[in-house]
Amino acid sequence: MTDDRDRRAFLRGTAASIAVAAVAGCLNDGGDGGGEETDEMDDAGMNDGTTETDAMSGDTDDGMSETDSMADGMDETDDMGGDGMDETDGGMDDGTGEETDSMDDGMDETDDGMTSVHTFEVTVTNVSEPGTLTTSEGDDLAVPLSPTAYAVHTDDVTAFAAGGGASDGLESLAEDGSPDAFASEVEMADGVDTAGAVATPDGGSEAAPLTPGESYSFEVEAGHDHSLTLATMFVQSNDLFYAPEPSGVSLYEDGEPVDGDVTDELVLWDAGTEENQEPGVGADQAPRQDGPDTGPEEMATIRRINDVDDMHSYPDTADVIEVTVTSM
Repeated sequence: MTDDRDRRAFLRGTAASIAVAAVAGCLNDGGDGGGEETDEMDDAGMNDGTTETDAMSGDTDDGMSETDSMADGMDETDDMGGDGMDETDGGMDDGTGEETDSMDDGMDETDDGMTSVHTFEVTVTNVSEPGTLTTSEGDDLAVPLSPTAYAVHTDDVTAFAAGGGASDGLESLAEDGSPDAFASEVEMADGVDTAGAVATPDGGSEAAPLTPGESYSFEVEAGHDHSLTLATMFVQSNDLFYAPEPSGVSLYEDGEPVDGDVTDELVLWDAGTEENQEPGVGADQAPRQDGPDTGPEEMATIRRINDVDDMHSYPDTADVIEVTVTSM
């Protein structure tokens, strides 16, 4: 792991405590989707794990400053003088100061097959409302969403495997709403370009789960062979999370950047790490549990909730979460 990655992981971890505590206490008084942290949950040790991270800021002092030797190397030298940067077959400059067609404006695919990088804004919105989930006890509940882990990766990379076991990081996200360990795990995989977590709602000043009408937004850069994976906890559960298929959401379609609603690509998954209790009722679910990693182990695999026979009912995905991708 590089020093930069160590620093990013440290920044994610140090900012993490507020949002996990908020997930744990967000429905403490009957599940109306509020975001207040209770003293009881704070004392129970729910302050480890989740925050909006400065991980992707990319600003570190080491490795970014220009050394004297590099400074000297950037002056005009015999090797780099005029001839090296003028007319080339690759189209850097045609000798007249005009950019050639092959370079275009820097956002298209070049003639030699190199792919461009495009910026996307991703917005995760909680569209649930009281009554989205009705319990056997007669409570009409909304469904909070936890801070969100995300990654941009090549098409051949998967963040998890359906039918496989959940990693420690995914277990932490699915059971306790803490995304940072999962983001760190994914970040280390070959083919992952960017990974991080977002925990502060748009317009907010501190980390918190999403209650109805709130959203998280973040920007990523991606090339033509990149996909997006994100994961957020279905908070009224023991270990359920929303994510696309393991291969992610393709960010290009027919060579053009995706722009629009991609909610229909999300699936409600069961991490298989904790036995399911009735959603919105279970004592071992984040809003009601005594502490993190609480509840009987299930020792199962990651499955779509539609493939799990737990005798419980869950709302349609589009009634809880909306995800949009905007081409910038």
